[in-house]
Amino acid sequence: MVEEFANDEERTLFLLETLLNKNESLQLRDSAATYLGHHDSDKALKSLIECACNDHEDARLLTACGDAIAEIWDRNKNFDIDVVLAQVAIPAQLEIRGWINSK
Repeated sequence: MVEEFANDEERTLFLLETLLNKNESLQLRDSAATYLGHHDSDKALKSLIECACNDHEDARLLTACGDAIAEIWDRNKNFDIDVVLAQVAIPAQLEIRGWINSK
């Protein structure tokens, strides 16, 4: 993912598009999820949750989304993680719970 971006918002939008684009490779989508975990935008969080709720996604991607969601929550604690846990697929749940239990 070597791209030039004018600002953080442009970079975030690129990552969101990559994450949600099922035509992209799993590796790129996984990397996008990981990088989105470093962003504290509502758009990033919503897209990660949207992807993590899809039981048909690859378990590796669901795990990456769970890790990113947990990372955002750990930094901010500005959303109800239990509501998220009730929605996301099992691999994402396990990753979020693992992150929380490690703290």
